[in-house]
Amino acid sequence: HRPTRRTMGNAQPTKAELPDDTDDAGAAATTPGGGLKSRASPNGGVLFKYDVPSEKYEVSAPNVTPELSDEGDDEHPRWILEVGDASFPVSDQCRLVSNHQARRVDFFAPGSGVYAVRFHSQEGFASFVAEYRDALFENTHLMRASDENKEKVYGVGMSAWAQGEDHPEAIWDQTDEAPPADGKNTAVDMDEDDYEDDTGDGHHTASGEDVLDMKMGALENSFLIRGNAVDVFRNQSGGALRDANVRVSLKDADGVFITPTKGILADAESSMLLLSPENGRRDKIYQMDLEREQVVSAWGCNKDGVDVPMTDIVTDSKSSQMEAGRGTFLGLDDNRLVRWDMRMEGGVAQTLASPTLGYADGHDFARGTKFRCMATTGDGCIAVGSEDGRIRLYSDKSMRQAKTSFPGLGAPITSIDVTHDGRWILATTDTCLVLLHTCVRDAKSGDLTTGFRTRAGERIPAPRLLKLKPEDAAKAKGAPLVKGKFTWVTEQGKQERWIVASCGNYSVLFNFRRVKAATAPERKLLEFTDYNVVKKDAQIAESTFVHERFTGNDTHLVIATTKGDVFCAGG
Repeated sequence: HRPTRRTMGNAQPTKAELPDDTDDAGAAATTPGGGLKSRASPNGGVLFKYDVPSEKYEVSAPNVTPELSDEGDDEHPRWILEVGDASFPVSDQCRLVSNHQARRVDFFAPGSGVYAVRFHSQEGFASFVAEYRDALFENTHLMRASDENKEKVYGVGMSAWAQGEDHPEAIWDQTDEAPPADGKNTAVDMDEDDYEDDTGDGHHTASGEDVLDMKMGALENSFLIRGNAVDVFRNQSGGALRDANVRVSLKDADGVFITPTKGILADAESSMLLLSPENGRRDKIYQMDLEREQVVSAWGCNKDGVDVPMTDIVTDSKSSQMEAGRGTFLGLDDNRLVRWDMRMEGGVAQTLASPTLGYADGHDFARGTKFRCMATTGDGCIAVGSEDGRIRLYSDKSMRQAKTSFPGLGAPITSIDVTHDGRWILATTDTCLVLLHTCVRDAKSGDLTTGFRTRAGERIPAPRLLKLKPEDAAKAKGAPLVKGKFTWVTEQGKQERWIVASCGNYSVLFNFRRVKAATAPERKLLEFTDYNVVKKDAQIAESTFVHERFTGNDTHLVIATTKGDVFCAGG
């Protein structure tokens, strides 16, 4: 089988600007020196290479045509992208981003560096975009990019949606707050809409095992989960944290240490429920009493006499952890969504050594769903992410069948978050954050609602992808994006202002209002790379936010490194 060759094009905005003197779309391309000209290919463009010391793009070649070669066979595609001297397999690891307005693509070529191509024509750019997407589809799913195969992967009627086409009936949150002036901000606007790193020197906690999670409280305390212990911090007015110098050792009834990877606060934040992936512990939820500073229960997850190992747990809603007496929470495994109940008759929580949780509600789904993570809205609707990238939305009324289901884009969902009002979903993959807007009009009443309440399908706007610039992905040494989340809001009517995710030693912050304004349907920008970065000396375990109760209208970022250092704006 001889490799076939095609030419293709694609682009996206970054802070590292390309030289202006190559921005013409004429028939010739000119080097920065101005003397050398070469005939421009209609499918070609100017090639730039990112210079690390100067942090600028420099012209590498005045006229190149990106070439895609299929070096596989008829049944097993293997697409290679060749641009200038760079040649590499097409995959998400290339971190390719595109911007149709600039006719530009930026990408990371393993072993060669970071490049950008500014196409001579809009037609050449559009051609490359379409063919690159097909090549990525074929390499990812190991099948040809036929309409039939796309329907197999994405579902009936969802192929265009998955490839970035908004449905004619798509709605873009008309009731949202006014966005910033989109590039015309005054100095005051910029102070409000740009994030400045004010996290200071941080708290250096006592030595211990690596940090795995940071749980923020809305009442008195916040908590750092590190290995088999939990460090306690006091929440302060103004958004600061104070190290309480309290460390709670996590041991079961036999005195054996427990190492959790996930925790949630419960019962007016007087206890913490902990999930451990260790052998023999996956079917148990450990309850730590924060006043007694010890583990008081090991709850068994059991349905009809069968142990049910859990992979994730979350509170019933955004504000459930602040409610006293609430004994229920949600659990998830590969093919099961469950609401567990810790209460006995009369609503009294058990404090025995190994009680069994009550199975309050739930559903066992067909094997193969591969659920991985979930999040809840302010009124208890549930968003679930899967290993195959699929996202399912469940109403607060029933967990038996999803109201709306979105196909995966080729990468597993590792974490998921949703705004308080349920209008926006943020799903984290290794290489991008997938932003979904769930608003649709009810087919019967015409009222504005969400995909949690009615079947929405392809009527919901196509996914917007929040990506790192390839040069920043290279600086982070290819580390995955993890734990993307919105600002923490627990009151109806309040708006989330920021999105944050961690990537190696970096916290990456997107201004949520700017994202919504820049990626509105009329802008036709589906990939967004305008963000702020906060760097730390150690790998970041958690990037999160202080509850608005302590910060007013300000947003205070909290960063916890694996070494146990905690940084917070305000102290």
